[in-house]
Amino acid sequence: MPELTCAARRIGDQESRTEEYELRFSVGDGPGHAVEVKYQAARAFEINAALDAATETARGAISAYDPDLPQPTDEALAKFSWRTLQSAKYEGGATRSASLDL
Repeated sequence: MPELTCAARRIGDQESRTEEYELRFSVGDGPGHAVEVKYQAARAFEINAALDAATETARGAISAYDPDLPQPTDEALAKFSWRTLQSAKYEGGATRSASLDL
């Protein structure tokens, strides 16, 4: 069963109120798809926009690997992206990775 892998790292000013991340999604040996997102934690609409962008990027990575592969729900992809992103929050720019079975 293929896995969707997400590698996240915090970029930008680590002390800023605006959090910036680079998320890179890939499936198997397929091409990776990257997106940079930024938001302020107090602004839910910015967080939602960042998660929407991550979800679309993850979908692109899945489709590039195999267009016939069943797609996870938007909610599952958003939660997966959020958890991976949060795991990189206090890592000082180091990359954190997670995988999701497809």
